[in-house]
Amino acid sequence: MSTRLPAISILSGTDRLDSNSYRLASIVRGIADRRGHPTDLFSLRDMPRDLDRIGPYGEPGPEMQAIIDRHIRPFAKLMFVIPEYNGGFPGILKLFMDSVHPRDFHGRQAALIGLSDGRSGNLRGLDHFATILNYVRVNVLWHKPRLMAFSSLLDGDGALPDWAMELLNEQLDHFERF
Repeated sequence: MSTRLPAISILSGTDRLDSNSYRLASIVRGIADRRGHPTDLFSLRDMPRDLDRIGPYGEPGPEMQAIIDRHIRPFAKLMFVIPEYNGGFPGILKLFMDSVHPRDFHGRQAALIGLSDGRSGNLRGLDHFATILNYVRVNVLWHKPRLMAFSSLLDGDGALPDWAMELLNEQLDHFERF
C-alpha cells in the first residue's frame, strides 16, 4: 500500500533577482521532489510591481488573486525560505502576507528556513514571521533550520555541504509527519 506524500508550495521570501533565497528554495525543491513530494516554487520577485494590482488591505487585485489561486490555496503545506534583511525579514514578504486574505492561510501548515550572510541565520526574522503565521491560523513547524554565512556555504556548483543537506532533510522528515 503506497502513501501519497503531501504537495508542498515553496516560497522564496525576497524579490531580489539572483537571490540566495531562490537558490536555497530550488535546493529544497530538489530534495522534496526526490522524496516524491509534488512541489510548487514561487519567488516573490514574481509579485506584481504596483499596489493597484496587488490590492493589499482588502481584496486582492486580479494578478495577486492568480498567485493566491496557484501557489497558496491548493496546498496544505507551505515552506518559506526567508533571508535576513536588517535583522528581520524582507518588506516584500510582509506585503505578500498583507495581500492575501487571512482565510486563505487558515488551517495550513508551514515550515520555515532562514538564511543570512551574518551569524544568526535570520533567527529574529523567523521568530517574527512565525508569529505572523500563527496570527493567520497557520501551524508552524518547530524545526527551523538557520543557514548562516550562506554565501560561503555554496560550493562552485551551487551545492550545499553535507551537514546542511542533512539539516534540510531532517526538517522535511519532521514536516512530513507534522
